[in-house]
Amino acid sequence: MRVMIIGCGRLGSALALELFKKGNEVTVIDRDSEVFYRLGTEFSGNTIVGMAYDKDTLEEAGIQFMDAVIVCTSSDEMNATTGRVAKDIYMVPRVLARLNDPHKAKIYESLGLRTISTTGYAVDRALELLSYDRMDSVAMLGESGDTEIVRIVAPADVQGAKAAELSLPGCYNLVAIVRGSSSLMPEKDETIRTSDILYFTVNTREKAKLKRALGL
Repeated sequence: MRVMIIGCGRLGSALALELFKKGNEVTVIDRDSEVFYRLGTEFSGNTIVGMAYDKDTLEEAGIQFMDAVIVCTSSDEMNATTGRVAKDIYMVPRVLARLNDPHKAKIYESLGLRTISTTGYAVDRALELLSYDRMDSVAMLGESGDTEIVRIVAPADVQGAKAAELSLPGCYNLVAIVRGSSSLMPEKDETIRTSDILYFTVNTREKAKLKRALGL
């Protein structure tokens, strides 16, 4: 996967190193060349000095060819603006934006941006969001494997839907949601949000129905 990380602070550098170690092509952009020391000597990805919002810098770094962009500067406004540019102008499939102020979460969600926090949990959360863009089988139950537990980041087609709309008796049931650093067993009227990770139990023979319901 080709990943661009904008901002090489503690979070950006940690993500760059983890993604690079996993075999991804990583490009890091920061306005200060001195911060690239955080990447260490083992990192051999691309490093580019420039501003996050500069069109020439982004295109020089190949944003138009990226599979994912993670914007993690120190400014929420910068992260939101650059995230929208990556998503809406360059049509990058996966865009994550760092969120310093949790009170702005609804604003980010309304823009269709997935968010990561400033805590140590953010690295794992970002890797999780980049990985679970398609249905991922967690466990097969029983010797015959007639029932599965699967997870997926909430697709755009179901964001804003009620939990009750995502269950079909005998076929599949939404049993849990991971939201940020917490999890919940949803009530029927729970609204699905951007970046929610959905856990379903599903009849293995009926997975096609679940995929259709999720717009996959």
